[in-house]
Amino acid sequence: MISKENVYAQIKKSGNLPTLPEILLKLLEACDNEATPLSAIASIISKDPALSFRVLQLVNSSFYGLRRTFTGVEQAVVYLGANSIKNIAVTTCIHQVFERKRFKTIKHFKISTFWWHSLMCATLARRIAKKTHYGNLDEAYLSGLLHDIGRLILVSTFPKEHESFLLDTEDVQNELWAEKQLIGITHCEAGAWLVHNWKLNSLLADAIRYHHEPLEQIQEAFPLVKILYVSNLLEENMDPERNCEIGDLLLGLDHTDLRSIVDGATEEVLHIAEDLNIKVKPPPSTVGKKPQAVEQATGGSETESRGTREEISKPGEHEHNDAAGQASLAARIKSIALLSGFLENLVQAGDSEAIIAVFEQSMSILFDIEKVLFFLPDKDGVLLKGRTSDASSLHHLSQGLVLPVQRSSSLIVKAYLNCSLTYMTADSKQGNLADEQVLTAFRSSTVLFVPIVVHKNPAGVILLGLPESVRALSSSDCKLIQVIAQQVGLCLFLEDMQARKKQEIEAERMAAVSMTARKFAHEVNNPLGIITNYLATMRLKLSKESDIQEELGIIGEEIHRISSMINQMDMFSQTVSPRFELTDVNTVVEGIVHIIRAPLFASSGTVVRFLPDTGIPKILTSGDALKQVLINLLKNASEAMEDGGSVEVRTSMLLKNDQNSLADAIEIVVEDTGPGLPDSIMKNLYKPFVTTKKNGHSGLGLSIVQKTVNDLGGSISCTSRPSVGTSFSICLPLVSKDFH
Repeated sequence: MISKENVYAQIKKSGNLPTLPEILLKLLEACDNEATPLSAIASIISKDPALSFRVLQLVNSSFYGLRRTFTGVEQAVVYLGANSIKNIAVTTCIHQVFERKRFKTIKHFKISTFWWHSLMCATLARRIAKKTHYGNLDEAYLSGLLHDIGRLILVSTFPKEHESFLLDTEDVQNELWAEKQLIGITHCEAGAWLVHNWKLNSLLADAIRYHHEPLEQIQEAFPLVKILYVSNLLEENMDPERNCEIGDLLLGLDHTDLRSIVDGATEEVLHIAEDLNIKVKPPPSTVGKKPQAVEQATGGSETESRGTREEISKPGEHEHNDAAGQASLAARIKSIALLSGFLENLVQAGDSEAIIAVFEQSMSILFDIEKVLFFLPDKDGVLLKGRTSDASSLHHLSQGLVLPVQRSSSLIVKAYLNCSLTYMTADSKQGNLADEQVLTAFRSSTVLFVPIVVHKNPAGVILLGLPESVRALSSSDCKLIQVIAQQVGLCLFLEDMQARKKQEIEAERMAAVSMTARKFAHEVNNPLGIITNYLATMRLKLSKESDIQEELGIIGEEIHRISSMINQMDMFSQTVSPRFELTDVNTVVEGIVHIIRAPLFASSGTVVRFLPDTGIPKILTSGDALKQVLINLLKNASEAMEDGGSVEVRTSMLLKNDQNSLADAIEIVVEDTGPGLPDSIMKNLYKPFVTTKKNGHSGLGLSIVQKTVNDLGGSISCTSRPSVGTSFSICLPLVSKDFH
């Protein structure tokens, strides 16, 4: 016997979930119509097991990371939206083209009988759930609809094995035994495995797994298992008398209850099948004087429905209709099949650059269009600016393309404002120089302007250079491109909203820091004033020749500097203008290293070295601000190396012809041999309140350092490796353009 693991591996490799084309075509039509409510889309999906699985699989996948699990199709559709549903439908369409042929070649398996059984079992399960006051009617319906999905998987994956035992087995138990012997698992196990594999409700999986188990085992199960068990028995025999004992034993349903559940169920299923043009085949027990709905749904008379054919038609008519249906489906797939991968990539795109790159790729694959240029509005909506991905051949050109929205006669601007699809050709005379330049740059005789519209408002325009052999696109291709452009526009809009929201949050954080600083500034200045007075008194008591006079002088200068910083209470909410003067950087650095060496590093035994470049000139900068930066960095280094190590402070010249320097500058490096910084901190290094320290540290130090360096007109960078250490590099320009 084949092991279960091998069987599941074969199923995964095949990747087949059967779905009827009629449902898919109806669903695609509904999704294309903006007026179709989501409830109507959900109604179509809920009548098909494969699509229901696809929808629930996606909404419950790790990509969305939701804490709750969706078991109802309508809730999932509302959450995903019509566009995601269309993506699922397209994927299932591709599978269906293959699967229809496969089912037709399997003897003794009737897909019409399968759909009758699934729809009836789902309808009965929902009615039983309502009668027994079960909390989730959709879950009950879904369990009935999907309870035999494992059978389709096994038939698709192991067609030869099914041909051998479908003919020889006489009842369900023999069929289960044959599945186990010839395949390795039963269709119940296959269905439950799929549910677990797609991380759906485990109770749903249990109901599928146990719907053919002995009655004594079902008695101890949870309600959903019992509901599906009874609905499956009722479908097999619609006589309430024969199922009354089991209904009462499992769910407390008497003969009257079962009669009300069964009454009208056949008509309900037939109407569902008729609405969706699904060919179903009721069992002989339900065929008597069939209403017109039965004739239409089953495709023939009573006598014909008992035969081997599933539908009756004139000679050649079935083949013609089937070919036409396949051609219709193939045409839809031709236009949108590749959208499945495109939409997946679009959802995963991390920023506007990636979104644009995905669109460029889709145009290349779908239409052989290699020249793509975006014009997107600036934040004020005053200018349209050219954009491409870095990989585009037009990338360098795009950086210099800017059009004023209100003062330009360009067709590009008109297409943007009017939200209209427009062609520009080399044959037509261009009255605008910018348009002529675009044609020249594209080296194409025809350029298509595709507007980007978000919530009925213009959000940009995309220029597509058509291949030389193409003068115009078909209406279906244009519609497809507009659909893609709309998706791209929504992604760009959401990305912009996220960026703006991030800026707002950052501004609020900075405002909170400023408010906190102002509240404490007054209280801090009071003790500083007292300390300054004490220092002045001590200096008066000491002789002028005392060595301590110099040390007290340094302390006094630092207190004065601290007081000056405190008075700059709005440093996070506005730009601070430090006092610039001609400064010897080496002298400032050496003084700070001298001051902090003993108090910060003596206890840990850390070695602190200063390696100055004696050839660097004085620069126009703020010595006080530079001291503040160095103290923060050295303090961080001391706290990171409680067990000792070494810290090295270096100064050097950086010339603009150096690899990493854009202008002449002085570089100050503070490097330690500490444990390094974790990736989580490196990603948010200069954000306030982000810190690895404990004991009440606020995480403001590096935020202050970065802002101070920026105020000096310089830049700061950091490299860090675990167990090796951390290095901060500060670059200060030799010539300041902002301060004199």
